[in-house]
Amino acid sequence: MRFNDSLVGAVFLALAIAIIVTASGFHTPPGQRFGPGFFPTIVASVMAVAAVAMILRGLVSGRRAWIELDPWVSQPAGVVRGASIFAFLLLYLVLSEPLGFLVVAPMLLWGLIWLLWGRPVAALGIALVASFLVHQFFVQLLLVPLPWGLVPYFKLF
Repeated sequence: MRFNDSLVGAVFLALAIAIIVTASGFHTPPGQRFGPGFFPTIVASVMAVAAVAMILRGLVSGRRAWIELDPWVSQPAGVVRGASIFAFLLLYLVLSEPLGFLVVAPMLLWGLIWLLWGRPVAALGIALVASFLVHQFFVQLLLVPLPWGLVPYFKLF
């Protein structure tokens, strides 16, 4: 799927303006020249300039279509695969709190890899190892708590 550069540029320009407006509302602590809104304002300003350049490039390029669909969109299997990514994300959002990351992530990752790659045994191994490594990275290294869900009841950790 391809979007016209003018359309993408307009979305990024709107986002840049929203960031600048939000960052301008951040309170600057007394005695400091630059507050917490300084860096986001600079980044959003550069983003706005790039967005205007994208809009102009899209207008000059002469492409008439705002959105061009890829061939996979006309194939039902391709649409199912594409939609499954969003479905699995929604399932994770719903199931991660009650069941826990270490229960939900391997199951969903296994199903997604199997669906997209077609090798269930290899997908299971990848899903188990990747989920455990991601869990350890977030919980042990970054100290970001992931939902435990059912795991404490089994006294695994």
